[in-house]
Amino acid sequence: MISGNSLPMLKVSKLLTTCRQWARRAGALLVLVVPGLLTACETTTSLTEEREVNPVTGTVYVDTLTVRTSTVLVDSVPTSSSSYLMVGQYQDDRLGTITARSYLRLGLSGSTFTPAATAQFDSLVLVLPTDTYRYGDTTQVQHLEVHRLSEALRPNTTYYALNSRTYAPAPLGTRSFRARSVLGSLRIQLNAALGQELLTAGINRQLSTDEELEARLPGLALTPSTTDNAALLRFTAASSETALRLYYHLPSAPSEALLYGFTGESGARHFYQLQADRRATLLSSLTATRQAVLSAHTAAESYIQGGLGLQTKVEVPYLLDLKNLTGTWVLNSAQLTLETVTGTESRYLAPPSSLTAQLTDRGNHSGAYITNLDGSSVTATYNRSTSAKTNLEQGSYTLALTPYIEAVLDRRIDNTGILLAPNSAATPERVVLGGTKHTTNPIRLGLYLTRVR
Repeated sequence: MISGNSLPMLKVSKLLTTCRQWARRAGALLVLVVPGLLTACETTTSLTEEREVNPVTGTVYVDTLTVRTSTVLVDSVPTSSSSYLMVGQYQDDRLGTITARSYLRLGLSGSTFTPAATAQFDSLVLVLPTDTYRYGDTTQVQHLEVHRLSEALRPNTTYYALNSRTYAPAPLGTRSFRARSVLGSLRIQLNAALGQELLTAGINRQLSTDEELEARLPGLALTPSTTDNAALLRFTAASSETALRLYYHLPSAPSEALLYGFTGESGARHFYQLQADRRATLLSSLTATRQAVLSAHTAAESYIQGGLGLQTKVEVPYLLDLKNLTGTWVLNSAQLTLETVTGTESRYLAPPSSLTAQLTDRGNHSGAYITNLDGSSVTATYNRSTSAKTNLEQGSYTLALTPYIEAVLDRRIDNTGILLAPNSAATPERVVLGGTKHTTNPIRLGLYLTRVR
């Protein structure tokens, strides 16, 4: 007897020898084997799992549609509009060596630098106030090197994470430190020769404008040591506290320290570079913008990292074959679940807090954001829950794709996939996602369909 909410579910054939046998036995209850899916099934056992059909409502849950993922290299992100500098380096097992360098122009701090003719040099110190952001192993010792720029930062120019500026190879100064959360401002003592040069120029009335300073000192490059394997950290860029401080005194008052600061705030130009050396990774072939590498070639994994321009493309190649179903069907919901690969995240390498979804085309161009019925963007928030595959706690993202799949089935948009990216594009958080063929953390697309007639 069928009553109330206790509706028994009819079981439709278990793991048959071929998909064609499954189609013959299940045909009377659910005609869901369509040409594209059947072809995939013959080569990959796509629709051989047990199906459950509600005999009263006609509702069925399907989670065996083929889903294809790949890693795409999209356009670089602008960083000159950021309020920050970023410096550091760490070794990533999947993405290679990740390196951040920063470039900044300095300016006069509100007045010309005109010290007395008798002024004598004491020291030159670069002060960099740190932000609270860290990414990587903060327990490791790392280094910050300060170099003299050889070319200036152009005015009214947008600089991107892939850009760089030429700088002198020999550092003006180096500071070793650990990027602990308690780390405040970094102070790096620089080469005395540069300090004496600036003091002499001031005495000679040659530092009256920012342009005169730039002609003598185009700016500074902040880099990690080439051997560092620690963390990326941020510094405040456009701040009066970000300053090159020149200390000097007068012979008539040797105990009275005098100070002049050339600041990043008045310099008003800066950007940071973020790059990856992927030569020793499975992504070594990923070199061109909008190029894609299938997860089949990257150990059934795909990758996302906003600052490097890495996004995951998701495609459901046989989705339109659902149009061939007998009768009229309604899509109740569609949810895409992506699990992070076990062992790829830690307290030092946290995944992005959320992902956004954009339409894309066959050329992997970024399109419009996918939206819900209320106009809000479809996003997936990172959470930890029990994995259906391993029964262990696992990080994952769940994306509600009902609006997207309905639009594809209605042929309002092309079935060319979506791009997943961090909600904040310019940050270095990365995540490793399991693909369809991943042994322990496979991607899953679940559809609830109801036959109305």
